[in-house]
Amino acid sequence: MAREPEEIRELRRALGQRLNTFRQAACLTQGQLGKVLYCDRTAISKIEAAERAKDRSFWQRADEHLDANGALTAAYDVLERARLEHGRQEREAALAEVRSRAQQWRAQANEHAAVVQAGPVAGDVEEVAMAPLTRRELLRYGVAATVAPALAPAEAGASLPLPEPAVAPWASAIYGTVLNPGDAARRIVTECNAFDMASLEELHKLRRIADRAMAVSLTSDYAELTRSLPRLLGYAEAASISVPGNHQRVVLQVLSDIYAIAGWTLIKADSAVGAWTAAQRAVQLAEQAEDVLRVAAATRCLAEVHMRARNLGEATRVAFLATVHLDAAPREQRRTAISLRGASLLSAAAASARRGDRREAYASLKAAEVCATELGEDRTDLASVFGPTNVAIHRVAIAIELGDPGEAVRHIPAVRLDLVPESLGERKARYLIDVARTRAELKDDNGAVEALAHAELIAPDEVRNHRLTRQLVPQLLTTERQGSALRGLAARCSLLN
Repeated sequence: MAREPEEIRELRRALGQRLNTFRQAACLTQGQLGKVLYCDRTAISKIEAAERAKDRSFWQRADEHLDANGALTAAYDVLERARLEHGRQEREAALAEVRSRAQQWRAQANEHAAVVQAGPVAGDVEEVAMAPLTRRELLRYGVAATVAPALAPAEAGASLPLPEPAVAPWASAIYGTVLNPGDAARRIVTECNAFDMASLEELHKLRRIADRAMAVSLTSDYAELTRSLPRLLGYAEAASISVPGNHQRVVLQVLSDIYAIAGWTLIKADSAVGAWTAAQRAVQLAEQAEDVLRVAAATRCLAEVHMRARNLGEATRVAFLATVHLDAAPREQRRTAISLRGASLLSAAAASARRGDRREAYASLKAAEVCATELGEDRTDLASVFGPTNVAIHRVAIAIELGDPGEAVRHIPAVRLDLVPESLGERKARYLIDVARTRAELKDDNGAVEALAHAELIAPDEVRNHRLTRQLVPQLLTTERQGSALRGLAARCSLLN
């Protein structure tokens, strides 16, 4: 749970104490109450101790089962009003700071404002290649004032993703290229004296390289992405300038895919600004290419950016927006559209679960299941993984996000990880991290460590750099029994002092 001010923590403790009092008055154990409220004993214990939040529907059910005459819901409403007011004040203060900083940078760089608003691609490579430091800082702070209202979190305690924290070292080259694509394009033009993308053969080569990069992103091979993605992005940007009009749509599609890959990669690096910039560029390029499938795929990437920035209400809205784009998909691409729709619904379900909206989370999950049933197979379309197996994986993820490890563990046997191709290492490892979280919640530390070790074998970069791993491993290290496997993983994650 995010850090809250003392007055809100006190209200949450009072609410938990009320639940404890009414439960004991009804002569129910925590486990018995958990069964009627659709959670387990551990969840009830944490709610009573003010260590876990629940939505209003939970407290309404508790009122009904404990004959509390609305006392629990009333206390929850008082807490929620205080929480939302605190969040509003924090957002206003953060937004004012961001806008003030943005204004300072605008005053220092008026001569560059037109270039920043025009975007990273202009008619001439030399014109695009602005001074790197000026452009980077303008994008970090100038874009902030434009993006902040859209990214403003609806939940209390969530923070704006700006100013940007230090980017993970492995992603710094990708981050820099996304913010300064003109530099990368200029280097390509300088290296290739007779740069010419007019031939269809060169365009096909660019398409194949982009497809390989997309496949690499699904394996979470960070070293390969760091090596190849910045140069590929510069090559495609340069191509978009020189390619003839009859091939322009192909280049726009490829460039949209590359920016989408960069967006997903920077999400993993916890770079909200870099990921937002890349995903927004991917959407714009797909719109220019009039490719609704790519518009939807890139819009889903934007939803995941909001989710990582903890703007969960906006994440849900944008994920549903991705499904709306697919209504215009061509009939001959119907199966791809179904796959992308299902993936977007899973994103909506995850965002809803993280904000504690059980009803919306399971409604979105059910809608995704309908898509998976119609497909009848697992697919990878435009870097979006979807199918029956991914729906089964999300049943576990949604349950653990809703604070129901007992429900999550019941769904684990239904996941056929052996059906997930080796090329989808990121998806397999991410699921195993959720399994580890579930085991840890149920006090099965050995099971948690075993799941993390399995995940690391599949996708070491994903596991060692993932924020959930870096949260879970220190928790496991505090237990009395620390095996060499756990300490070894902690060392590889650079989590040991």
